[in-house]
Amino acid sequence: MSYQIHSLVPRIEQHTLPRKHFDKNNWKNEPIDLITIGDSFSNGGGGGKNPYYQDFIATSQQINVLNIQNINNFSYIDTIRYLHQKQWFNKIKPKAILIESVAREAINHLPSHHHTISTNDDLLFSQIFKKNNCTYFPKPLIINTANYKAPYYYIKYHFSPRANKEVYKFDLSKNLFTATDPNHLLVYNDDLKNINIMNNKTITQLNQELNTLANELKKDGIVLIFMPVVDKYDLYYDWIEEKNIYPKNPFFLLLRQQKQNYIVVDTKAILHPLIEKNIQDIYYADDSHWTYKASEYIANSKLWNVCKHSNDI
Repeated sequence: MSYQIHSLVPRIEQHTLPRKHFDKNNWKNEPIDLITIGDSFSNGGGGGKNPYYQDFIATSQQINVLNIQNINNFSYIDTIRYLHQKQWFNKIKPKAILIESVAREAINHLPSHHHTISTNDDLLFSQIFKKNNCTYFPKPLIINTANYKAPYYYIKYHFSPRANKEVYKFDLSKNLFTATDPNHLLVYNDDLKNINIMNNKTITQLNQELNTLANELKKDGIVLIFMPVVDKYDLYYDWIEEKNIYPKNPFFLLLRQQKQNYIVVDTKAILHPLIEKNIQDIYYADDSHWTYKASEYIANSKLWNVCKHSNDI
């Protein structure tokens, strides 16, 4: 992020868990307990060791998890509602469906309610198994623009936390990463900019949409789970030096005040105490994604019991 090489965390993707989730590449119509849909957090975007939170859930709860993609131009809620209306879930019979979204984009994922639905259902169904939305970057050449941008931004960040308009670099009150630069926090500008759209009105609208969908799924015995992923800025906010200069993210506070007919995975409530205990690298120092440590703690929650068949609980 912003060529801050002292925050760089080199990593190789590794899969060491005994149980893994299913996706378009390996699902052969096995029985499914939990279906997940979401952004790069649901699609291994962070890389490194065991990058899929679904693998931790599958392993810790001994259940089958299937990850799908949203239909083109559909929100996650729209996609689940459409698949439900087309009775696709009746064939799979999952116990629960999880919608995941990084908190800063959750409001932007509200349903549009004005889609033009194609009459080609087979085409629409195929889109849920399209290639995931993660971005993979090719290995750069030895001589590239980073050769001068790295020292340029290194110096510039000494004078401003927003030397690059897309990335903030904050001083932290303690070392929360194991990178060479352990007491600095790199976050995207959207973490702060999108706070402006988080208010009682928009959170209430989001909650109403999720409640409506939960009620629809409940008729077929399916539990809806919503997992908003805490923004990196929000999670580490209490340890930012001079934090009072910058806005506080109200997303989870407002969501907790809502009456919900679905289950919320409160990722901030789960992960914040870990940082209070000085556990490092809950998120990657050089990325906006969490590490396997976060996935492991989240997967150990008892709420996943709703994903099991009744005779297994």
